[in-house]
Amino acid sequence: MKTFSDYFGKTLHFVQPSIWKRAFELKDGEQVIGTLTYPKVFSIGVEVKIFDKKWEFYQPTWWKRLISIREAGKELPFASYKPLGFKKKTKLELPHGESVFLCSNFFKTTYEIQDRYESRLVLFKNKMSMKTKTEIQIEKRSELMDNYPWILLLMLYVELNSKKRRSS
Repeated sequence: MKTFSDYFGKTLHFVQPSIWKRAFELKDGEQVIGTLTYPKVFSIGVEVKIFDKKWEFYQPTWWKRLISIREAGKELPFASYKPLGFKKKTKLELPHGESVFLCSNFFKTTYEIQDRYESRLVLFKNKMSMKTKTEIQIEKRSELMDNYPWILLLMLYVELNSKKRRSS
């Protein structure tokens, strides 16, 4: 099974194949390595599949911006993330006491995932387009990214939600 360490030094792309569907793909060239899909028209949660494993991101309550993460088919979340308004850097608490930081610049054109030593693991660059298009550079091998590959798609999900809030 592949891991994100196998993509070290490569540029991946996160694209929306159709402007009419709320489905997104994480690609290495033409090969799809992950998907992020909204199962229903007005659903808040998404189904995530990467490296043949499935997870769900969902908001347990509509009045809080908390995002919970659980394995597909399970009821209880094993991690949660709370974006902090206008803060540039937020912390994602992972199981077993591990954590990463999710950071963005002021204009949200680039954002990144950092380890606990504030070393950049992944860099995201938004591209101007009618459809969602993001370049992703894996800049460092990381056991955390290998153990929790959903972190990459969580960052993209958070960015999609913030774009949606900014446009309405």
